[in-house]
Amino acid sequence: MNTKIHRLLFLLACLLASHNAPADGIEISSATSELAGEAYQLDASIKFNFDSEVRDALEHGVSINIDVIIRIKRERNWLWDPKVKEEVLNFKLEQHPLSNRYLVTELGSDSRKQFSTLEEALNYLGTIDDRLLISKTALAEDENYIGMIKAKVNTETLPAVIRPVASASKKWQLDSPWFKWSIVKE
Repeated sequence: MNTKIHRLLFLLACLLASHNAPADGIEISSATSELAGEAYQLDASIKFNFDSEVRDALEHGVSINIDVIIRIKRERNWLWDPKVKEEVLNFKLEQHPLSNRYLVTELGSDSRKQFSTLEEALNYLGTIDDRLLISKTALAEDENYIGMIKAKVNTETLPAVIRPVASASKKWQLDSPWFKWSIVKE
């Protein structure tokens, strides 16, 4: 009888530990917009938790492209809400082979940052502060709007040798669900 209780307690402890362990993937934990002058700015927080397979690939010289997709839609009582704006932020995450530092490059701009650890690089990637979202004049006063954001690993940009493995493996299918928020007009 005593062993059954111990087994049940052990199983319960294992279940609780696995429930509290962070899941592999990408999660948008928050996103808000605020009017600053004549434009709305975006603040968002994204959590990246890469599996050991993805981390190993990074450590062996594979660069990983991450896309952050931002949309603004006008709400209406029809089947589809029309898109007002869509922007894709493209980042490249890589480990420099000589310095072992992690580099984050925003593709399409000159922005490049270096970090000593992968966690620092992922924290930087996951923090969007005061990013220009949309001009105040682009939103009609009598309409309601929602913002949407998601992030994903772009497996199409991986080296050709890794692409088939990445497309078949759930460990590489890192794609957050859409996070929505209301754009409050001021």
